[in-house]
Amino acid sequence: MSSREKSRSALFAATAAVAVGVLVTACGGDSGDGGETSGTETTTTTETTVTETTSVTVSPPAETTAPGTTAPETTAPGDGTVEIPSPHAIPSPPAIPSPPAIPSPPAIPSPPPIPGIP
Repeated sequence: MSSREKSRSALFAATAAVAVGVLVTACGGDSGDGGETSGTETTTTTETTVTETTSVTVSPPAETTAPGTTAPETTAPGDGTVEIPSPHAIPSPPAIPSPPAIPSPPAIPSPPPIPGIP
């Protein structure tokens, strides 16, 4: 093992030791002998009770019909079919025009003659 590799492994070991020390310090809180630490803990609890009374009066909506709609009259009583009037004709949208023609590229000119070749 060369001196360069030895110094690199020593550097990695030192870096790992520092990282472990920081982790133990940050996550610590227990004493070193495993016992509990002495300290005072204070807990405060506050309860609040709110009573709210709300009364709502609901009345059924009045029966109304939309203007221009009437129930269709049946010709055969009790046959169980319902006729639904068709809505007024809705015009179809205008046709989509075809896209403009793509122009062809210009013709490639022939190269100039090479001098010295007949």
